[in-house]
Amino acid sequence: MRHISSLDGLRGTAALMVVFFHYFPRHGVGPFGQLASFGWTGVDIFFVLSGFLITGILYEQRGAENYFRNFYIRRLLRLSSVYYLLFAVALIGAVLMHTPIRLMHIAMIFYGANFVLPLDDSLALVGPFEMYHVWSLSLEEQFYLIWPWLVGGRLSKETLKKICIAGIVLAPLLRLLLLHEHVFTLWLYQSLPARMDALLMGALLALIPLPSLRTARLVAGAALLGFGVMIWAGHSVFFQSRPIQGLGYSALAFFSAALLTMSLHPGTMLSRIFSSKLLRFYGKYSYGLYLWHYFLVRQFSEMQVWIAAHLRSQALAGVVSCFAILLLSTGIAVLSYRWIEQPFLKLKDRFSSRGGRVRSGVSREEARGRESAEPELEAAPSLH
Repeated sequence: MRHISSLDGLRGTAALMVVFFHYFPRHGVGPFGQLASFGWTGVDIFFVLSGFLITGILYEQRGAENYFRNFYIRRLLRLSSVYYLLFAVALIGAVLMHTPIRLMHIAMIFYGANFVLPLDDSLALVGPFEMYHVWSLSLEEQFYLIWPWLVGGRLSKETLKKICIAGIVLAPLLRLLLLHEHVFTLWLYQSLPARMDALLMGALLALIPLPSLRTARLVAGAALLGFGVMIWAGHSVFFQSRPIQGLGYSALAFFSAALLTMSLHPGTMLSRIFSSKLLRFYGKYSYGLYLWHYFLVRQFSEMQVWIAAHLRSQALAGVVSCFAILLLSTGIAVLSYRWIEQPFLKLKDRFSSRGGRVRSGVSREEARGRESAEPELEAAPSLH
């Protein structure tokens, strides 16, 4: 899949939305606080983007030698270095603080956080660090365990599209059933079956011709209207509101797919915005940014208290603290990318898929060029 600069910016925007959702003050800052309340929707943008990118890569490389081996090794090299560094730092902190390391922490280490955290959210704190946000990585890794075997098998493109449509329809029905049975809301938010509509929405977009701008705008408008109705019905923009969990997630999946579509059309306003240097910068380091920014949430609270004591304004202290944690997280993300991620990324070339199918009208040279420009991130940020 060829590299598209506007998708870097879209990814960076989604990551920044999550950061501001977690840290920007809600009161005393005018409409900006209300705007930050919608930041959790960046997760849905990432899910759709992840489904789109990974399906495009998988489908273009169908039939390649060592298809499955190469895919999983490349995913491991891309995602696991910083992920396990995060846990290593947290576990060392737990040992130094003499806090217990519990059995279910092992499940979190092996991408099972979305199974255990709804059972006991106290597991999120490992030593002095917060690990709640790794649930989304767990959800995506579970998707990666299943989806490549469907795309890389003998199923036709039409069958794959039908599977995507079925999942998009079944996910909200499952959520409505779980809500009716009063299942704990975090199961709806964090489990793959309940959230598969966003991932499969992106996958479907990768399997069909690019929709027109007019279609994308109509879908975006209808999705925003539907999401607004869900906000009105639940009197809340919170991601655990029952109407938002029932149908609002699906509305966001449609909106995110429309946003992605508009970003893919060159020359559009959104494409130009998302191609800006700042957003592309954050797109490049977004994986590390969302891993490190929430990891430091406990330290942020202490910093905010210290800043508030000096500024004597809670709202201003909140704004200053938010940008301070953003700068700190950005710095750590850049350093971890250069020192930890890049050495592993260089190993990915040893596991490039060769000999896969070449689409009609695309030369083998172009296909190889697209493969070498594989996007660097297919993982979503997450929320507490």
